[in-house]
This record gives sequence, structure tokens and C-alpha cells, in this order.
Amino acid sequence: MRIRMAFLSCTVVATAALLAPTSALATGYWGSCSSFNPSITIVEGPCPVTFNDPLGPSCARPGSATGIKYKNSGSSADHLATLVTVNNDIATPSGSQSYSACSGDPLTGLGKHSCHEKAVKINPATQTAGFWVVAQGTTANKTQRLPVLTSIVAKKGHCIKSTAILGLGLEGPSVFQAVQKAETIVFKGCAVKFEMNAVTGEVINAENDPSQSDPGANCSELFVNDVSELSLTLTGLGDLGAGQIGDGYISTGTNSCTTRVVGGRVYTWGSSCPN
Repeated sequence: MRIRMAFLSCTVVATAALLAPTSALATGYWGSCSSFNPSITIVEGPCPVTFNDPLGPSCARPGSATGIKYKNSGSSADHLATLVTVNNDIATPSGSQSYSACSGDPLTGLGKHSCHEKAVKINPATQTAGFWVVAQGTTANKTQRLPVLTSIVAKKGHCIKSTAILGLGLEGPSVFQAVQKAETIVFKGCAVKFEMNAVTGEVINAENDPSQSDPGANCSELFVNDVSELSLTLTGLGDLGAGQIGDGYISTGTNSCTTRVVGGRVYTWGSSCPN
């Protein structure tokens, strides 16, 4: 069955502030100049994407590559760079560049003499809108990449600040498949199979499963939307305000369709669902 997607808003997948790293990154900060305060966060990914996608990378258009999107919402930087493990084949957009292993970023020294990884310079013009780092793997092995702890450095004038942040690492045997779990939900005879990251709960793929559906159920296509806000109302208590987006089930208010909210995205299916 065809999957139709309507993207209503960007979903924040993970964040790691440059000046206030999470507890897991608490030891990974270095900087100079108190007046220079960039703030780098992860706004999408890491997720499967299409290498050199003509429309630009997107978790909504998965492929054999892996991408991660960062954004600088603090002090503007003149120069940004990060590190990836050495056998990553990097797709570099205009104004970006990857360097050979051991050499590091020539302007900041990030990764110099670190021969298991290489530096990637990021076009600073993309910092506020969000910039992607996309890796396809080695020429012979186009597998997806495992997320690893790495570093991002920002420079303005003589001020340099860097932090530990999630980046792209080595491939493994069926990297994404190795941490996947699958679950099939049947509603009114219509089955949908969800493939999820077993660690994060992120849905990697979702599709109708005709093999487990009732042939006479008149099943609709699978409708997919992003969730930006979620409110909760209980009988007798009224509106309880905005809720936290997480895994679970909600009702569409009809008897023919069901909706599952997973990782900030809505999946709707059933018999003769609304268009």
C-alpha cells in the first residue's frame, strides 16, 4: 500500500546545547571568550536519508545513507566543523568540505593527529536554518552509520568553543536492522507493521501488511502526519492542557479508524479512513 505523508511541523529528535551539555556529555565542553556563546543542537536524526538528495536530506525520505541535522541558535559563528569516523563517505553541500584523516580542521585544529576520524567543515551560512552532515559509508560498503559521541567546534574571530555531541560513526553488520524491533497492529481487520529503533523507539518504517489483514476489510492506505501539539481532556476534569508527545494509542473518534502516536508522528489506518 502507498504511504501518504503530510508534514505539519519539524520534530525535535534530540538536543545537546553547546554551553549546557546534557549529563551524558557533561565532561565534553571547552571554550574561550565569554562573549561568544553559540548554542548547537540536534534538530533531526540521526536517521536513514538519501545520499545527495536533490531535495535536500530528510528523515522522511529514507535511503542507504545516514544523516544528522544541527542548528546554531546562539552567537553566530564564522566557522563550524565537526568530526566523523574515517571511513565515512561525506556528502558536502556548497560551502562545506571534508578533510582527510589525521589532518583535522585546518582553522581550529579539531581532529588534528586523530587518525581514526576526519574533520568536516560546515558552511556557516546554513547554521541558523540548520545544517546536515550526511554519510554513505565506504565506496564498497554503502551501509548506514551508527551514532557516536563526537565534537563540534565553532569559531568567530579569535574565539573558539567546542562541545561533545552526537555524530556519525562506523557501520556495523546491518546497523539499523541490528537495533530494530517490529510490531504489527491489527485494527478492524487492517494490519500495519511498524519497524522501530529498539533503543530510541523511533519508527524507521511503517506500512500496511496485507498478509495479516482481513481480505474483506476494505483497508485504507496508511496516513502519516507529524505532531506539533498534543492536548488532553478528561471527563469531569476538562482540559488538562498540552501533553508530552510519546508512544501510545489515541482514538480518532470514529469506529472505522485507529491512530497511533509514536515518536511525535501520527499513523492512521483502518476501513475507509477519511482523506
